[in-house]
Amino acid sequence: MFMRTYFRSFVAAAAVAAAMVTGGFATAAPAAAAPREKPVQGVTLYSNTVATFGDHDFCRGSANARYTSPKRGVLRLTLTSNGFIGNGAGWKKNPKCRVLFIASQVSSVSLLGETFIPATFGSKPGQKITRDVRTGSGLVQFGLAPYSANSPVRVLQGSGFTSYLLVP
Repeated sequence: MFMRTYFRSFVAAAAVAAAMVTGGFATAAPAAAAPREKPVQGVTLYSNTVATFGDHDFCRGSANARYTSPKRGVLRLTLTSNGFIGNGAGWKKNPKCRVLFIASQVSSVSLLGETFIPATFGSKPGQKITRDVRTGSGLVQFGLAPYSANSPVRVLQGSGFTSYLLVP
């Protein structure tokens, strides 16, 4: 009986000492560290690449979509350009291609919610556009498609895709 009490006291003292030591290290960490974005798990049937053409001089190109989650219930969409090209004197004068991406989602927060993402990409690959979309947590059906940037009517101008995602 005495041995059991002595052992419990020893374990309790060791736990308190460990908490003090690790607590000291935890408070020494910088307080301004930003939380890391979490990658979002999901399934896309074909590809996360959107091929499109733009608003002038036969400009065309593609962009890749990547999903992360900066906080609970929010999906961060990052579109990265693979580079756009065009033809003619107008493209040489203004090598920027304007495209309107429309992201649609079906989730616990919205039924057929839409987010308009105007984008301008040049000939240099790696240009990025980032938008946060409030989707809520859980399963989300997320679609992305390019539309005409200079038309009052929604005219699809390229290939889009649909993804099924688990947003934290």
